[in-house]
Amino acid sequence: MSDIRGEIEVFLRKFGVFKVGIADPTLGFKMAKSGCHPKDVMKNCNSVIVFAFHAGLDYYTTLSYYQMPNVESRVLSIYSDWVSMQLIHFLEDLGYNAIYPHGYADEKMRIARLSFKLAAYEAGIGVFGRPSILITPEYGPRVNLRVILTNASIRPDKPLTNFNPCQKCDVCVKLCPVNAIDDKLPPPTGFDRNRCLQFVYKIREKTNRKIMFCGYCYNYCPAGEISKKTFHLSKLRTLLDLSEKEREKLLQMLNINKK
Repeated sequence: MSDIRGEIEVFLRKFGVFKVGIADPTLGFKMAKSGCHPKDVMKNCNSVIVFAFHAGLDYYTTLSYYQMPNVESRVLSIYSDWVSMQLIHFLEDLGYNAIYPHGYADEKMRIARLSFKLAAYEAGIGVFGRPSILITPEYGPRVNLRVILTNASIRPDKPLTNFNPCQKCDVCVKLCPVNAIDDKLPPPTGFDRNRCLQFVYKIREKTNRKIMFCGYCYNYCPAGEISKKTFHLSKLRTLLDLSEKEREKLLQMLNINKK
């Protein structure tokens, strides 16, 4: 068993990760769909590393950077992808193999190549809620998850057993616009994923993609801390952003004389 777990946690926390969990691919993952098990994605996978960012209600903040109309990516998702690549480089420098299991096994039905929610459940990051979202003790469902598969053998965590946020709660059941959640069944089995997905697709179509998500179960889940602002978008300033007077004053402070 590798002793690099502590090194991984220290490495990730400097990027703003609030929680790290490790899952053993040989245990659990019984809910994985056919072909979407960690071992299907990486045959020599010995550990599933899961890490979480606190997204808050800014989860939907996007950045448009393609030369195409109506194509945007969530800011925190772009950043999370970048951190994932940094972790892969970190593990490779230690002599291990590592991959980022991105993409879909079924793009039309939005079936992920590897379910990050399932990996996070197995790694003890959170539990499944009624609408099949992952709920953490710290921030409820308002998190952004990333997963890295590696051949390093790392001490694993176990699923949470003493955290049951949905047991006496039916907020999402009452709020769901299309009644896609059956509270008579235990989470996440009472969730009608197809009904939810079709509703979201219709919203996008009818609004010409101006509305991309529903958001009720995510925003109003009472579990964990609910924050409206978790990160700030800003632009690094240059001398050109200063007034002429401010520039001259700064240059004088730096003892810079223009010729």
